[in-house]
Amino acid sequence: MALSASAAPVPAVGHPADSSLVAAPATASHLLADLAAPADSGKLKVKLKPGHRPWRTDYTVAPGITYHYERPGQLRWLLHIPRDLVQFPGTYFKRDNVPAFVAIALGSAALYAADDQIIRGSQRFGRFLGLNNADAKTDLFYIPVRLGSTKVPLEMQVPANVNSAFYFLGDGWTHLTIATSFLTYGILKKDNRASQTASQLGEAILTTGVVVQALKRTTGRQSPFRSTQDRGRWFLLPAYKSYQGNVSNYDAFPTGHLATAMATVTVIAENYPEYKFIRPVGYGLMGVLGYAMLNNGVHWASDYPLGIALGYGFAKIAVRNGRTRVPEPAAPGTGGGTGWQAPAHPKPWYRQPQLSPYSLGPFQGLSVSWLPR
Repeated sequence: MALSASAAPVPAVGHPADSSLVAAPATASHLLADLAAPADSGKLKVKLKPGHRPWRTDYTVAPGITYHYERPGQLRWLLHIPRDLVQFPGTYFKRDNVPAFVAIALGSAALYAADDQIIRGSQRFGRFLGLNNADAKTDLFYIPVRLGSTKVPLEMQVPANVNSAFYFLGDGWTHLTIATSFLTYGILKKDNRASQTASQLGEAILTTGVVVQALKRTTGRQSPFRSTQDRGRWFLLPAYKSYQGNVSNYDAFPTGHLATAMATVTVIAENYPEYKFIRPVGYGLMGVLGYAMLNNGVHWASDYPLGIALGYGFAKIAVRNGRTRVPEPAAPGTGGGTGWQAPAHPKPWYRQPQLSPYSLGPFQGLSVSWLPR
């Protein structure tokens, strides 16, 4: 979403659109000259370290499309999760999105009708390929941790067969490794886009996880390998202790693995659109992950559409809030600005409430959102 600049027009400068300097009329050389000016010159004096390199902030991803990335605060993305949850209804519960909701509902219903046949066919195909459908893993480390009466151990397991390796593509450790890689690169290279990508990954994955877990604990659908009837039983609002003591009997719908995988692929692809291979490779790996979960009986095919949609939706919100579209310079003779303008710094999300009416079929109401201006 493009944000209009609030600064007055400034003369055009010599640095390209993806320059790391988000400055007003000073060029890089003028800025350094001001910083190194004598104390009696009336200008700011700062001693620069040898080899000093500023953080890169602006990135041109296509002709005429430049994004500005602020350096993310440490773990600030955790504070963005409530904002994203509030923005979700106002962003997607609109008349324009009705076809998408209908497609998700019809797709889920069609897959639900064929769930048993899809599971059996997938497992027959796995046996044909010689894939062991047992979810076999080996503990790399295990640290017992308890929060009250709830066990939340810190553990990492590595796959012990091919199908488990496919299943591991959706594991939390996989996504944590990807996010950490972007964060490390961003810090070492002073690259705000990479750092923001890591921040957005954490934000989108955790926000998606909150909603997915709420739905799992509401619907209580049996996983295929635990099912006691065709397509699995549904235990609406299972008791907390029952759920915690027998998770696989209640947590099939919707899929969390594909939801977080979709969030990861979408965040990376949106921030690096110049790399066209990201989506095909990411979607291909998601297909492998989806098959592995059918083969090992962890999920039904009808668990997939809603989970994928949630991951995509929250990823788009995280990306939208994590960058700013830089306005293009006005064309000569149009009477507009005379050069590049620094983007306005957005206000904190909690200072940007917006009220707007919405309608969905017979339902009408008022939505509250915190959309960046």
